[in-house]
Amino acid sequence: MELEEQEGENVFLSIDNLFEILGNPTRRIILSKLAKVPLGASELAASFGKKISRQAIHSQLKMLSYYGMIENYGEDPRNIKYRINSHLSLRINITPDYYKINYDVSKIDDTKNNLELKETGCHVDYQKIRHPDKKLRFLGEKIKEIEHNLSGLERERNALLHNKECFIIELKNVIRDQYEEEIKTKEQPNLEKEIFYTLFFNPIKYFDRINIDTLLDDMFFSGMGPIRRDQHKVSIRHLLKDLSKLMGFLKEDEDDFWFFDI
Repeated sequence: MELEEQEGENVFLSIDNLFEILGNPTRRIILSKLAKVPLGASELAASFGKKISRQAIHSQLKMLSYYGMIENYGEDPRNIKYRINSHLSLRINITPDYYKINYDVSKIDDTKNNLELKETGCHVDYQKIRHPDKKLRFLGEKIKEIEHNLSGLERERNALLHNKECFIIELKNVIRDQYEEEIKTKEQPNLEKEIFYTLFFNPIKYFDRINIDTLLDDMFFSGMGPIRRDQHKVSIRHLLKDLSKLMGFLKEDEDDFWFFDI
């Protein structure tokens, strides 16, 4: 995905970039502070005390700005403020039989117009409240209600992930009992199985038409140079043909795409 830098250039935020950003505790603290209130570099430095220099804070702000996660505003150079500039969602699932990372970053083009109370559906009731204390109570109750609903969704999601892992384990059992010996090859004894499991880990993506380049990315070949990537692409194409001969439901169309006929 691409995020616009202030100079107008497009900066690609990869999952490696994202982990590098969030893996630094100072950057996480900065993001946490800016999520609550916009701050200037001097204010951020003061909040850290003597632990981190102002120069180091400027360095961290520059990196966060470069990747579009924060932005600065203000006409007075002596009073520049920083604020969060992007919505970020990151979900990681790692189990003995399943590995998946989902993340999404979307830039907030206009905070005022994109984050209005009227979009929540409760602004009419809110407008009827006159006393500030009652407004705060109303907003607090709504936030509490959303947190409760999110907790329920998380419990439901965990149950669904548990069920998915059960199905994946049974899928592996079927492969082991029916196809284990025929899938094995001398040169690449596990790559065929890795391809097959990759397809079933992401059925929404792959049960329609399988693009080999997308498959390569999901198998972590995206960081390779073009020559090695093309070599792996040829190998995987041949392995898909072998899997297709072994399992009749994996088929190829005329455009060099693959699909499950099940």
